[in-house]
Amino acid sequence: MHQPFNKQSTEQAQKIDARRRLYILRFVSYITTAVMFIYGVKNLSAEQILLPIILFTTGSLFLLNIIVFNITRNLDRACVIETLLVASFVLSLVYQGGFNNTALFWVFPFPAILFGLLGVRNALISNAVLLIILSIMLFIPDLITANYKDAEASRFIASLLIVIIVCWINDHYRERSHEAMDKLQQIKDQQANTDQLTNLANRRFIDACLVPSFEKQPDLFFPLSLIMCDIDYFKRLNDNFGHDVGDDVLKSVAYMFKQNIRQQDFACRIGGEEFLLILPRTSVQDALNVADKM
Repeated sequence: MHQPFNKQSTEQAQKIDARRRLYILRFVSYITTAVMFIYGVKNLSAEQILLPIILFTTGSLFLLNIIVFNITRNLDRACVIETLLVASFVLSLVYQGGFNNTALFWVFPFPAILFGLLGVRNALISNAVLLIILSIMLFIPDLITANYKDAEASRFIASLLIVIIVCWINDHYRERSHEAMDKLQQIKDQQANTDQLTNLANRRFIDACLVPSFEKQPDLFFPLSLIMCDIDYFKRLNDNFGHDVGDDVLKSVAYMFKQNIRQQDFACRIGGEEFLLILPRTSVQDALNVADKM
């Protein structure tokens, strides 16, 4: 019965991760584009016209991507497009060589950017593909116009591999840590919202989880029916047979509720022997039938 609210906790974690990806997308789109335009202007008078073309084209496409995202709000698509633009920029820059053959220095920030945009698994695959293509370009010099020394190329590939591995370790265990914290928080929430004796929802669950959900997603709950009930002569039962027997009766009643309500319904213990059944999307007549069945 608490599964929808565990799902809410998971969705909250996903929103936080989406916000992180959005900040990285905006950083690449705005800050990196500004840097590209600055260096593009500085290199307009250089002999190699290809470098400013690469910088201005990539920067413009970054801006176009963020503009489209601001209109459509499709974050996944924007991150994939940004990744393709980043990869194209890296390959183009290494192909051309950059200013004074410094292109290789500008590649190192981008593996971390890919991990931020794509997540661990997809970023690892993308970085691996990019590393392979760069290795082919550097160790077959005839494929590119830039001129890199053999030692420079081999050390760059080794350093880039280390950067990718470190980024993977960092993001992999960050995700595992967040998952563990999310599960721990779900357990804590469930314990706080659950009656320990009967394992039914408690009053706190109604106030903290259910009522806010009514306001956020009314279509999932209304029309709503409630069944209030208690156990007759429960005090006499405790006095005559002891509280252990009383506890067994409460557990049996709770079990009976669980067996006779739907997955989307909620059975709550709101007092000593008082219970509340909450039946979403249920008419009065249907609620009466449930009560009669109980």
